[in-house]
Amino acid sequence: MTHVHVRAMRRLPAFVALATLLGAPAAKATPIALLASDTAGFVGQAQQGPLDTPVLVGSYAQFLSTFGAATGGLANPYLAPSVAAFFVNGGQHLYVVRVSGADDASLVGSDGGVPGTRTGLQALRDVPAVAMVAAPGAVSPAVQSALIAQCESMGNRVAILDPGSTNDMNAVITQRAGLSTADGFGALYFPWVLAAPAGDSLQLPPSGFVAGVMARSTPPTTPTGVIASATGVTLPLNTTQDGQLSPLGIDTIRFFSGQGVRVWGGRTLASNAQWQYLAVRRAGSSIASSIQTGTAWCLLQPNDATLWTQLTADVNDFMMSLFAAGWFKGATPSQAFFVKCDATTMSAQDLADGRTVMLVGFAPIAPAEFILLTIVQQRPSAASVAPGAPAFRLQAPHPNPFTPRTSIAFDLPRAAAVTLRIHDVGGRLVRTLADGDIMAAGHHEQPWDGRDDAGRGLAAGVYLVRLQAGDRVLTRRVSRVK
Repeated sequence: MTHVHVRAMRRLPAFVALATLLGAPAAKATPIALLASDTAGFVGQAQQGPLDTPVLVGSYAQFLSTFGAATGGLANPYLAPSVAAFFVNGGQHLYVVRVSGADDASLVGSDGGVPGTRTGLQALRDVPAVAMVAAPGAVSPAVQSALIAQCESMGNRVAILDPGSTNDMNAVITQRAGLSTADGFGALYFPWVLAAPAGDSLQLPPSGFVAGVMARSTPPTTPTGVIASATGVTLPLNTTQDGQLSPLGIDTIRFFSGQGVRVWGGRTLASNAQWQYLAVRRAGSSIASSIQTGTAWCLLQPNDATLWTQLTADVNDFMMSLFAAGWFKGATPSQAFFVKCDATTMSAQDLADGRTVMLVGFAPIAPAEFILLTIVQQRPSAASVAPGAPAFRLQAPHPNPFTPRTSIAFDLPRAAAVTLRIHDVGGRLVRTLADGDIMAAGHHEQPWDGRDDAGRGLAAGVYLVRLQAGDRVLTRRVSRVK
């Protein structure tokens, strides 16, 4: 048996919660849920709409209602058609950040350190649900390096990169040489695509199409397949050319007579061979972020052997569910994965600093050939919560005119036990969306489908959203639309 020990995950943004500071009740274990991995984040130019703000859109029509279709006069006109390409290829959930210019500074943006203060690409740090990011048509080294850097630091997303040339193999090989991501948090595609995702035939960068294909693919499968609405490519590649590009980590878009245009490659830009395949990178990120989120309750518990035993059991159950779904190689669970959380996974310094460390190995390529994920839950000291921290913020809910769904957005300055409920105007509880759930610091958006706790559709009208985070309660009005 060969064990490949790789410290695969940089620490995801740490949950920081103290029951004594937040007034939260004692937490309890709940089954770990597999987080969705089909949400994308795009950054680019549009003629209208809010600037430097992640806006969730669920269709191209909804994008048009907020950002418009016009691209005339824009230095980079590729955001709108790439959004259309995403949805026509199977995408369903997309955060769009409109920026003021196509220059590197506008696209990369700045990080103010707390939700609501970030701009450009950095604004997508406020949205933990994003699993893939792109800046369609932006090919400068500064922008593409920033895309990769965000994915590496957050650990739960991958960057989809466009080629700088539409038809020059040597140029894309040179471009690839300037991109670096040891653990595979970026993928570069070539060439551009001829398609009509919004009705007009255009020459478009591949990132929007690839994001849609990736959104319709589960993490342990290679995101390849037919590109909807595509009629051709800017450089038809043959098998020999594909064989030159693929070993370099350049994924090809190919046209096959009678089979259409296809995403053909599935490699990352990893220098670490363990992460050279997108399926492995996405599976590792999905597993780690799901466990990170699903074990956040432990931050309100003593960091002792009782806790470690419970965490081991919970994570083992989660990994067993993935094993049963075919995520791993191996005929038996012991060949497919392992879970460890005990005195050997934490040093004396870890314990002194309030860290709970879990080791999870999974075998994505061959039985018992494990890649190791290190998952850390970090408790702060009381002194680490800054005085005068910004207050919890509940934004005005946004009814969706296209579907009977409302998006309820709120910001947390630090992790908290969150309860989110909908009441009618008479004060009667109609729906509980969160009930003491531990949520990380940052921006959150919770959808409400317009139904009550019994699954019945509610009448159109005015309702009240009540958010309790720690010991603070906020209330906003929301209009239910049909």
